[in-house]
Amino acid sequence: MPFHAATGPLGSLFGDARVRPDLLRRRSHIRWGAYPPDVIPLTAAEPDFPGPQAVTDALARSLSDGYFPYASPAGLDELRETYSDVAEARYGISAAPDRVVLTPGTASALWGVVRLLCGEGDECILLDPVDLLFGQAIDAAGARRVYCPVDKDTGRLDPDRLASLITPRTALICLCNPHNPLGTVFTEATLRTIAETAEKHGVPILSDEVWNEIVYPPAAHVSMAGLDTAESQQIYTVTGLSKTFALPGLRMGFVIAPDARAAVNLQLTFQCLGAAYSLTPFTQVGALAALRHGWPWHDSFVKHLHETRNYCVERLNAIPGISCSRPDGTFVLFPDISSTGLDSRAMAEFLLAEARVAVVAGTTEWFGPAAEGNVRISYATSRGMLEEALNRMERSVADLTSASPAA
Repeated sequence: MPFHAATGPLGSLFGDARVRPDLLRRRSHIRWGAYPPDVIPLTAAEPDFPGPQAVTDALARSLSDGYFPYASPAGLDELRETYSDVAEARYGISAAPDRVVLTPGTASALWGVVRLLCGEGDECILLDPVDLLFGQAIDAAGARRVYCPVDKDTGRLDPDRLASLITPRTALICLCNPHNPLGTVFTEATLRTIAETAEKHGVPILSDEVWNEIVYPPAAHVSMAGLDTAESQQIYTVTGLSKTFALPGLRMGFVIAPDARAAVNLQLTFQCLGAAYSLTPFTQVGALAALRHGWPWHDSFVKHLHETRNYCVERLNAIPGISCSRPDGTFVLFPDISSTGLDSRAMAEFLLAEARVAVVAGTTEWFGPAAEGNVRISYATSRGMLEEALNRMERSVADLTSASPAA
């Protein structure tokens, strides 16, 4: 039978009633629409809630006149100026608008930076585990992946280990902070050491900070480009609106380049795609509305996520064979399922078949070699939806562990 969210308080932005599975199945084709109606998908890291009303209103106004023109690949000056103000006020990055490059989503932003800086025979350091987009961008540029391990239990990244991986062929260091899938928010000390090492060797840094606004107290996000490191430091900061304002389909990303010349070169790299690359006028209208008026919505969203994180971690740790660390940021969890006797792929298949809950397997193609033994769960949905999903998982895993020979 299809699952229907329980009725929640209509006045709540993030209550059960705000999650509409039937509508999501028609709109969310890589999540809800990818599974039968009785499956609860906790896979792609996209929220199940409508974004800020100010964005919807702005888009409706911009569409009402019926004009659908092309947009300049460089985008609106007004949007770059607004984002520059936000970056300084919220992230401590003093970047003039001519250092801001607008991109159709953060995935394309990662692709563009890697393509600009890397080529055949180069080496790119990336974290392990980490989201698949980094590896895909490196492969597309013809470069070679060099994995730097992140401790899956503590989330700790050893800067000395990273430094040991730098060779004359190293063209780029790729960071993800807050980290997907571990939820780690790296400390200022760690970031400062990495920045100093990169500057010493003349290696640029790509810092993916798309999760920078999804952080839970007492943790605090520090942007690497906001540190008082050497002026010659080559840091490319990537952010976007998908996580902050629940707007993944708006396809709005930003790159803060280290200087205006680097921003021009990055823009030229994107324009190699010709007419296929540029933002729609409506994307930019929505982005302006979010950056100017969406922060009260965001604050309520993070409060909901903070409470939801605590609930999910407690529930998962109560399931025999599963252990789950408490992340400092993001809205994904990466529980260890190795004690159940199943590997990552088998556990994802088991949960789909027996619990009718979809999760992402911790396999190499998704998160790198170190991800084995884990699955990823997105919890950016309602409490009622998660309660039902976790009840199903608890029952199914209990049956699995009680039936195992070691039980």
